[in-house]
Amino acid sequence: MVTLPGRRRRMIRAIEAWTRQTHSDRELIVVIDQGAQADRDAAAAAVAQFGGQDIKVVLPPRALTLGALRNLAVAQASGAGVCVWDDDDLHHPLRVARQLAAMVQADAKATVLQDVMLFREAAGILHWTNWAATPAGGLPGTLLCRTAEMPAYAEDGPQAHRGEDLDLLLRLRADHDVLQQAAEPHLYVYVTHGENSSSADHHALLADRLAISKGLLKRREETLRDGLRPFGLDGASVEGPNGCAFSL
Repeated sequence: MVTLPGRRRRMIRAIEAWTRQTHSDRELIVVIDQGAQADRDAAAAAVAQFGGQDIKVVLPPRALTLGALRNLAVAQASGAGVCVWDDDDLHHPLRVARQLAAMVQADAKATVLQDVMLFREAAGILHWTNWAATPAGGLPGTLLCRTAEMPAYAEDGPQAHRGEDLDLLLRLRADHDVLQQAAEPHLYVYVTHGENSSSADHHALLADRLAISKGLLKRREETLRDGLRPFGLDGASVEGPNGCAFSL
């Protein structure tokens, strides 16, 4: 996980989600980017409060591109698989277990989630988005890959600063079959909050083009309610492009 030192609340939430994963054999690498030294120290201290949870903090001594920071995190990992963990988003306790089981069962090199929830935080609106028709085939930020097959992130050029997950996934798919896991959107809630690297317009476009309809949402209401319960998003409106299906 790569985080900014001034985003401690989101960082802590992401670490808490990691500690709640049902898959027990895990470690978390937290790379804290450049920023005010006081903020970096406070972020490192916040991570230290999770002591004993197999969490490692990395403090790069100089400014690096986002791609280089992600490579640094991968290089510190010791497991047989690498799971992208974004501090913007919400991760279901079963996420790692379900993705790992699917990857092993399919004997795949990697897996991404084809269906994820998109949460427009300020508006309190949730969409079920399906990424099957996109070039990535799934949300790039949900990648779980066997470490031996994990390509390096771009460290130079435009892809090193933005879109690094998509660039890596497209290169991975060019060489390997990447499993696209469908029908469990509750495993990952992609959050737009105004401080993402992608713009609000980009997320609005995703909601318009990838969200499933109100009718489909209503038919899957019970399953969605159960799946989203761990996130505590009470009152959120679950909507398709054609209107609200129900509220949590």
